[in-house]
Amino acid sequence: MLFDIDHIPFSRQGRFLTLSMMKVPGGDGERALYLRFVAGGDERPSLGRLCRMAFFDAAGHAVEPAFELSPERLVARAGAGEIGFVIGEGERLHIRGAGMGVRFHLEGSRYDYVYRTPQGEQCLVAAVENVKFIPRVVSGALEVTGAWQRDHSEKVSFAFSGDFEGHVDFFRTVPSDERPGSFDDALAGARTDFSGWHARMPTDSAGQEEAHCLASYLLWANGVPVGGALTRPAIYMSKNHMINIWSWDNAFSALGVAAVDPELAFDQFAVIFDHQDASGLLPDYINDRDVLFAFTKPPVHGWALSLIEAMQPGFLTVERKAYLKDKIGKQVDYWLTYARTGDDRLPSYFHGNDSGWDNATFFAEGGPVTTPDLPVFLILACDTLAALLEEDPAAAAKWRAKADILQSLLFDQLWTGESFCARLVAEPERQLPNQNLIQFMPLLLGEHLPRDMAAKLLARLAEGDFITEWGPATESPQSPLYEDDGYWRGPIWAPTTLLLWDGLRRQGEVALAREIAEKFCSLAAKNGMAENFDARSGRGLRDRAFAWTSAVYILLSASLSPQQP
Repeated sequence: MLFDIDHIPFSRQGRFLTLSMMKVPGGDGERALYLRFVAGGDERPSLGRLCRMAFFDAAGHAVEPAFELSPERLVARAGAGEIGFVIGEGERLHIRGAGMGVRFHLEGSRYDYVYRTPQGEQCLVAAVENVKFIPRVVSGALEVTGAWQRDHSEKVSFAFSGDFEGHVDFFRTVPSDERPGSFDDALAGARTDFSGWHARMPTDSAGQEEAHCLASYLLWANGVPVGGALTRPAIYMSKNHMINIWSWDNAFSALGVAAVDPELAFDQFAVIFDHQDASGLLPDYINDRDVLFAFTKPPVHGWALSLIEAMQPGFLTVERKAYLKDKIGKQVDYWLTYARTGDDRLPSYFHGNDSGWDNATFFAEGGPVTTPDLPVFLILACDTLAALLEEDPAAAAKWRAKADILQSLLFDQLWTGESFCARLVAEPERQLPNQNLIQFMPLLLGEHLPRDMAAKLLARLAEGDFITEWGPATESPQSPLYEDDGYWRGPIWAPTTLLLWDGLRRQGEVALAREIAEKFCSLAAKNGMAENFDARSGRGLRDRAFAWTSAVYILLSASLSPQQP
């Protein structure tokens, strides 16, 4: 069962409001269902945790319900009792129950409190989480508790019981004056919203309906609204733990939704590029509160845009071209100006996080490190810029010339005679560990990669045991540095799978590309949309509700259609 609340949060597109299973603080591994508001980013220990939810039967005795999750509703059942949860318009949770009740225990901060509004309603304030909420009952019973203690309230909770219907409104400043509608209205709206989204997704060609539905749901439900530093609607990587949008993850999310909502796909680029530094540097991540420049991410955006335009001709409208040509041009110039020692050297990553491969083996000695993927992404970005500037031949020629120079430097400085390697900038003559997947990124150069180099790379890919039963391992299982759960030291990741798949296609290796697509789709169908996967067992690892995994599944599943080349 892929729709499992133990791993998959319940939320809705354009909402911070989320219900998910989390560890109880100090609970010795105990887990409980939590009401959350996932604003503020993933650096907060709470991860948006507001209230622990506890269920009880008609007699008031504690019960442990079984949960049933679907895109539009979460249902808790215990004995003859049942409670349903639906997210309605705005940040509003609708609740309806019969034969059982639910209590929400505020587990917050120093200054949490309850007060009575001028309208006579009880309002709970989660101070550090920066959110207020008002529970209301339509039928049945509502109880709000909270004992005042000098400057805060203790034991704050609210509970619905009896055969009841009610809702909880969440807000930052003042509550909405919109009429809430009924539970059934909210359910119908959520169902219509998701079903329309899912119907526009590329057809599942792998025959894996539940996996396809889950991938579609996560790309929908991981969406958050405009506000604060979020200048556009954004798709967070997850509403479990990874509650930010990172600046290469965003490109993969855009690829996943381009066929469904082109404007939302463009927003995934722009929400990051809106915060581009004057130098051209992109932030590592953003959320509604923070814009972090301590790290950055690889410049995959030119590659991703060209792929979207190939799949969805016309995506690059005049307005989008005008925005992107300046942004991507500055991005390329950042790497060529600030990330290398001179025009005759390749740019480098300062930290593993900059590369996106955080703790990969080629960063075992620290940085800066020159890797083969970075110049490839910059070359492809230059190609995209030339296409964006097709009406300005002189400007287009300038970017093509930069691409040619980078390609020459790549071949001269990182080709070993058998493969491409990574090198420490401080020791450019020494090759770093070279049993990782990053050496194959030059396959993305297509026909511009000399045939002898391509042939050697393909042979090394086959002989190095990189492609396991489940797909391409980031570190070969033959490597002494391989780890089953080593993050970027072995596990299968969706973005590198898609990059390798596209590189193989560009080399005319259609059968192998298809094999990788089939393996990845089978992997996700069995183990869900995890952050990454054990390359030997296929087991899902880390965060189990990831957007870019979902996006890559959608694309690779569609690629398996008989109509696809």
